[in-house]
Amino acid sequence: MGGFVFEPYVPFGVIKDHQMPQWLSEADCKAVLQSLLSAELAAYRGTSAPDWQSSPSIDSLERLHLAACVNEFFRLHETGVEDRLLMTKHIDGWAAIVTQALDDTSGLTFRTSGSTGDPTAHLHRWEDIEAEAQALIQRLAPAMPINRVIGWLPIHHLYGFMWGVALPRLMDVTRITVEKAALPAFVSGDMLVTVPPCWDYLASTRKRWPENVTGVSSSAPLSAATFNALTQQGLASLLDIYGSTETGGVATRWRVPEPYQLLAHWQRFDTQYIQRVNSEQPVPLLDATKWVDDTRFIVKGRFDDVVIIGGVNVSPQHVARNLCALTGVADCMVRVTGSTSSPRLKAFVVPVQDEHETASTIAQATSQWPAAERPVSVTYGESLPTNAMGKLTDW
Repeated sequence: MGGFVFEPYVPFGVIKDHQMPQWLSEADCKAVLQSLLSAELAAYRGTSAPDWQSSPSIDSLERLHLAACVNEFFRLHETGVEDRLLMTKHIDGWAAIVTQALDDTSGLTFRTSGSTGDPTAHLHRWEDIEAEAQALIQRLAPAMPINRVIGWLPIHHLYGFMWGVALPRLMDVTRITVEKAALPAFVSGDMLVTVPPCWDYLASTRKRWPENVTGVSSSAPLSAATFNALTQQGLASLLDIYGSTETGGVATRWRVPEPYQLLAHWQRFDTQYIQRVNSEQPVPLLDATKWVDDTRFIVKGRFDDVVIIGGVNVSPQHVARNLCALTGVADCMVRVTGSTSSPRLKAFVVPVQDEHETASTIAQATSQWPAAERPVSVTYGESLPTNAMGKLTDW
């Protein structure tokens, strides 16, 4: 099989009569597809995302890999049309195949970022996606009217898809996807949806916001300092979302210090489980929580991260705190490495100034630590590694 190029599309025929989900258009499918292909091709090649305007050349192995990713994401295997991806060279042809198959699929498959382990795939059924979008619209009532949704995040991730595709469609408002940080001029009635690192940047660089501009933040904790700075600069309101790829959006709050309020499609099951209102299956929360009442809770932090290394219980977070306490360490992250049967720890360290001095300090200090707590490798960099969603990631 030779290489191929994603070129302008010439229709190759009709697959079948179909009815797309009423709130999802073919243009939406193509936008999500392009976002997915960009991320997957960049990861496969170990390079930056390709420029689709110049029709990137794709070789046969890359084509097979991308087809597999598209099949999994859009669940084309449920329809039997997945092999058609290998019968066309055109991105528009792939978009047509996806669009025509949607009416016979159960939903979309989103993968976790792998920030806390190997990436895992999670099905989100169409009815659950729509229920979440409707619950978010209900929660946005204090911020209405909203005329444009501006998404500064990848729309092939669950958070990006919910806010950058599903919600604008169900609200029947304009959606804008920001690429390469080219933010549009904000006007009254805009809602900007992005991740905490981008909000941190905006809080430090913008002086004033136009009237009636709303913000939405998710994927990682938003600091109180950033929240306060943005509201002081005139951002009308900022909705902070709690959730995960496994669950989707679970709860929201309009002020960072306040408890989270469950969205309408969820209900409390017990202290650490919730369930969808249309299901009897309990779903675990990924963090320790303290419930204020049956619909509100406070996130207390992630569950115990203890691992057994050489028969000794070790907390990577505890080791990270000890590393951060050393002179010359500005920030750090510690994770488990090695095989399941013989795990060890590794560290990523951000030096205050000189890397060599910091490395010497760490080597001297850790030589006195119990063997199970010593990182077997230390990587240095200017900042902790994060993915496109602003989440800490592996290195």
